[in-house]
Amino acid sequence: MRFISVLLLSSATGFLALAQEIIWVRILMYYTGGRPQVFAYVLGSYLAGIAIGSWWSRKLCNQKVGTILISRMLFFSSIVFYFTIGLISYYPSIFTAPSIYILVGIVTVFTGTIFPLLAHFGINTQQVGQHLSWIYLFNIIGATFGSGITGFYLMENHSITKIVFFVLTAGLILSLFISLLSQRPKQVLVYFVLIGGSFIFIQQNHDAIFVSFLEKLHYKRDFVQKGNYKYSNENRSGIIATHFNKETGCDVIYGGGVYDSCFNVDPDGPNGIERVYAIVKLHPAPKNILVIGLSSGSWVRALTYSNVFEKIDVVEINHGYLDLIKQYPEHSKIFEDPRVTIHIDDGRRWLNHTDEKYDFILMNTTFHWRSYITNLVSSDFLNIIKNHLNPGGVVYYNTTGSEDIIYTAANIFSHVVRYGNFVAASDGTFSVGPAIARSFASTFMNGDKPVLIGSQAIKNILSNPLPDVREQILSRNDLFEITDDNMAVEYKKKLKYFFNPDMSWGEMYKRLF
Repeated sequence: MRFISVLLLSSATGFLALAQEIIWVRILMYYTGGRPQVFAYVLGSYLAGIAIGSWWSRKLCNQKVGTILISRMLFFSSIVFYFTIGLISYYPSIFTAPSIYILVGIVTVFTGTIFPLLAHFGINTQQVGQHLSWIYLFNIIGATFGSGITGFYLMENHSITKIVFFVLTAGLILSLFISLLSQRPKQVLVYFVLIGGSFIFIQQNHDAIFVSFLEKLHYKRDFVQKGNYKYSNENRSGIIATHFNKETGCDVIYGGGVYDSCFNVDPDGPNGIERVYAIVKLHPAPKNILVIGLSSGSWVRALTYSNVFEKIDVVEINHGYLDLIKQYPEHSKIFEDPRVTIHIDDGRRWLNHTDEKYDFILMNTTFHWRSYITNLVSSDFLNIIKNHLNPGGVVYYNTTGSEDIIYTAANIFSHVVRYGNFVAASDGTFSVGPAIARSFASTFMNGDKPVLIGSQAIKNILSNPLPDVREQILSRNDLFEITDDNMAVEYKKKLKYFFNPDMSWGEMYKRLF
């Protein structure tokens, strides 16, 4: 019975450990705006903390290891984890990303002691290898369930602050249960009072501790001026929120703590939406449109103003955007347009499972330095897109200032032009004349009101010559073709040292650090 209890406790502690790690990744991704290094840094800090905790447990094992000691370490692991997360939103000058990674390691030190202590407590010295393997197996099973339940269920249905409270509560309950296995009634009573008192205090003050938590992580020192979000939505695909911007006069939508879009369809508005209206200069008469990424719905709503388009497919991975769009009457009209079909899926996966062909594929992609952006701008994905374009079809997407994205497009398509910070690529020439473009622009109507005619945006679009820049961009030797393997757009600053076959590892190390 004792060994079975140790197996179950090993599984439970593995569950909590992975739940804590996933929470740290979600929080730090939001804090940094989705830096690709976050997962590696959190994992490294976590493993360092576990290593230090394991080393510390060797000293703890010099004393008698009982359930009270194991319970105490689990108690401290849960409490320190909870309050550390609560504190990082209050002092942005102190808790910068590097210091938070150190905190992750410190918190994990307590977690790192638990597995060795359980092994020391529960293993029969006659069957060390077999018992250790069973304890380790159950720990891995618990960790698997911890990551799965936290990432796929809890984050889909609850806010991050509630999940932090759930994990704390589970840790305290488990700590109390372990202490009850002790045969020292006085110690158990003291521990029962300590855990019960801690839980009551936290339960009563949880909302105060985590008030405006996401806003503080996002705005940091500017929180006092910015204030709270207008609307927000949290699910397993990410955290999105809207906030009124006084400078632009429209509601801005943030995805993962980074600017996503603005709720505006006016071609002369503040969000540069004239770039979507530039479609009149890129294709003479596209019938079937694919939009990868819905965000505020402004770009899709702009497309619905024209009767030229017969079909508009939209692929969006985060269903939370739909809930936010419903708060904005003009934008929510996209749900009533019979031409618009919204698919909740990953863009690449969806394209790999459909035979649909399109005249025009639009992606208002996020910043090139964010995690996972490679999935949408790599040559591998562009080849997938190419297979879903009709003859003369165009892919048009945001470079966010990355010349490597344009270079990659030039390696896949025969013709490449730029409009603002967007790139348009096709195997057909871009030869839409002013008369055709002007006629196309006249089809954009909001009721009986012209959307483009008379606007400054259409003047800019028609006056833009759109020269083919493919040969010019390919002649440069300072750019990378982005692939799924090199993720150059995310890690370019260091990649160039790793792709020099004439450089030794020692030279690479010196150049890097």
